[in-house]
Amino acid sequence: MVIARFFNGMSGSAFLSVAGGTVGDIFERHQLAAPMMVYTASPFMGPEIGPLHWVYYVLLMWGGAVAVSIILFVPETYHPVLLRRKAVSRRKQTGDDRWIAPIEKLDKSLVKTVLRSVYRPMLLLVFEPMCLNLCVFSAILLGILYLFFGAFQLVFSTIYGFELWQVGVSFLGLLVGMAIGTASDPIWSRNYGRLTRKRQQAVGREEFEPEWRLPPGE
Repeated sequence: MVIARFFNGMSGSAFLSVAGGTVGDIFERHQLAAPMMVYTASPFMGPEIGPLHWVYYVLLMWGGAVAVSIILFVPETYHPVLLRRKAVSRRKQTGDDRWIAPIEKLDKSLVKTVLRSVYRPMLLLVFEPMCLNLCVFSAILLGILYLFFGAFQLVFSTIYGFELWQVGVSFLGLLVGMAIGTASDPIWSRNYGRLTRKRQQAVGREEFEPEWRLPPGE
């Protein structure tokens, strides 16, 4: 179980670093608030909905369905791969082998690619103080947050004498808070749009401040 948890954490760590950027790439800036709230709240609402006896089976089935959907319906967007596909198509159409994409000229093995993906983040941590500080800050916040999830059962069962089903009910407060926060997005979006239009009328061009997403704004 410990070994499986290690690989689970190692593989799932990509979610924290990639998913937010993916959401940002899919939606325009003025549409980003609601999808980002749903993305942020989803991993924290999961423990409140569970625990389920079939939790790992549900995750396995859901992950498999998502993987198949990505393979079938999500288009490739990586520019070098698109160029390679175009070059292959041109070679087939013209019979001219001079159509070669830049990625086809690279002599990279799978091992070299994996090693580069491993040491490049380490270089950023060593030579970019801001990146290091943000990583440490995020690690502390997420560590505290997930420790709360683990401490709920310990505190409520040992100190307050809750039974198993009562411990599960204690998570509902987080679920309700997350749901209310996500559902309130239209209010803050309207306020953000109002402040953006106000600034545009004042200066004659579109400007925005991140603080406008925080109530009460201006």
